This record gives sequence, C-alpha cells and structure tokens, in this order.
Amino acid sequence: MKIRYGVACCISMLYGAQPVFAQDLADTVITRLGQVQARHNAFHETRNLAALKTSLESSGTLVYRHPGYLQKTTEQPRAEDLVINGDVVTISRNHGAAQSVDTAKVPALRLLADTLRAPLDGNAALLRQYYTMRATEQGSDWTIYLTPVSEKIAQFAKSVTITGRNNAILSLVLVQPNGDTQTLTITP
Repeated sequence: MKIRYGVACCISMLYGAQPVFAQDLADTVITRLGQVQARHNAFHETRNLAALKTSLESSGTLVYRHPGYLQKTTEQPRAEDLVINGDVVTISRNHGAAQSVDTAKVPALRLLADTLRAPLDGNAALLRQYYTMRATEQGSDWTIYLTPVSEKIAQFAKSVTITGRNNAILSLVLVQPNGDTQTLTITP
C-alpha cells in the first residue's frame, strides 16, 4: 500500500510539474520575442470560413515597433491598412478614409489586438489575462498554445497557436468558436 501511494505521489508530482515547466517555457519564449524592438516581415493569410466554399487569401507586410505598434498592410487581393497603436485600431481600405476604433469599446477587437501585440511586446502577463499558456520546444523551434481562461473569452477565440524559431514568430493560427480559422504565416 505504501509503495503504491509513493508511486502515485511521484507520478502526480511529475504530471503536476509538467504544466509549470510548459508555463516557464512560454514565458521564456515570449521574453525572447519582446527583445526585438522592431520587425518588418512579409505575411500570407488564409481564412477558412464555414460560410464559404473556398479559403480567403491575402498577403502583404507586417511592421512592428516596440512598444505596442503593429501595422498590417495588405497588398493582395486589395489594399488595406490595419494599424494597432496603443488602444486605438485604425483601418483604411483601398486607400480610402481611415476609421479608428477605441479597443476599450469593442471587447473582441481588444482581444485580437492584445493577442497579436502581447507576444511581440514580450508581455506574457497580458496574455495570461485572456489565456492559459503552454509551450513546447524542439531545438530552436517552439510552439505556444493559448486556451481561453473563461467562457467570456471563449466567445471570441477557441484557441490560438503561435509557432516560431528563436525570437521570430512564423505563424499564428486563431480558431474561432464556430470553427472558422485564420492562419497568418510570417516570413522571417
């Protein structure tokens, strides 16, 4: 009986320690990402929506400046600029007039803005407000898995998976509650 109890304690300690290690690894990766003060990368985005038979594809450039400035300039199939700067998201399409929204007034937009910027800012604490984090690493390649911490957050995002190498994000996959997916592939 004592041996079984001891084995059970060891097994539970091993399994109990694993999430802590994955959490530490997620923090380490996010800290590495935050050390890069500016980025300029090409992107390709694929959106799979249940309402459509074919995927929506777009491409362009991403510009990031620390802290908290992210610009996504879509060149194909049509021109669109999305700028996240502080608590304001500004969008302009086809070089038209820009429209700005305060993210404090639109929770889904706030979640999206924070999900995109927090890893680049190296802000694991902000991500933890929305998600539980788990990470894996193999050599210089890593993956961070984000799962909503509450039903309120789960209304907007079912899961987020971020993959990368060293201090660069290579892809971000957002799965919405209805199964629609958005995959952003970034060229390092």
